Amino acid sequence: MSADPIRQASARAVAERKRLGLGSEPIVDIRALVEQQGALVYATPIPNGSLSGCFALIGEDSWIMVNSAYSVGRQRFTIAHEYCHSLVHRELGFVVCTAEKPPHERFADAFAAVFLMPPESAEMYFASDIVASKGIAAERVIEYCYAYGVGYLAAVYRLHNLRLLNAAQRDALLEVQPTRRASSMGYDVGDPRSPFYQHQSTTHQLADALPRAYRSAAVRAYEQERISEAKLAELLRVDVDDLDEVLDPVEPIEVSVV
Repeated sequence: MSADPIRQASARAVAERKRLGLGSEPIVDIRALVEQQGALVYATPIPNGSLSGCFALIGEDSWIMVNSAYSVGRQRFTIAHEYCHSLVHRELGFVVCTAEKPPHERFADAFAAVFLMPPESAEMYFASDIVASKGIAAERVIEYCYAYGVGYLAAVYRLHNLRLLNAAQRDALLEVQPTRRASSMGYDVGDPRSPFYQHQSTTHQLADALPRAYRSAAVRAYEQERISEAKLAELLRVDVDDLDEVLDPVEPIEVSVV
């Protein structure tokens, strides 16, 4: 790894966005994007915040686990982080992502920040705030979180790393309680699409925890009458009576090798 791994990670993220034709636009569904590149994403709640996620290479298959106990914005960052491992650190075989930050973890963090929040997007988004020399208000950061589907802390640190915030401005923004502020702005933080939303245990979320390629394969097998309704419910980890609730969102995806 180069003497400047953060810059190298940023360049790799920019190159990956270019390869995928993303431009500077927000990534609407990071999980779907990553799974379309061949990775299998499994979401499961892990209490007490000890683990954000992990990456495992099993044979030639990339497996990503994300802790669904965290907010949606945090999970999206974790998926991008683990995706970096699947691209750059496959030789490690298995990577657990905790609070400790060895070099490959710092590399993946830098990749995820740029992959989700490309520099030109932030600079354009906050151009009027900077020109007006009024600084960036917490409300504007929250709006950016919604626009790009990222967590508040990740956004604040990203803006600081881009030198759009100085240290004092960063620290002042970190004092804000973003969920409460977002609610006061009229956002519904209980909406599952909100970056501040934290999952509760529901039937649909039990099924959604499974990799979409796995769910799609199970549904196809059922539609082709190769498995019974009861077997489908078992594979999707739901009761038979709840199948209608989880079948509609399952859309078949074509999986390619990373």
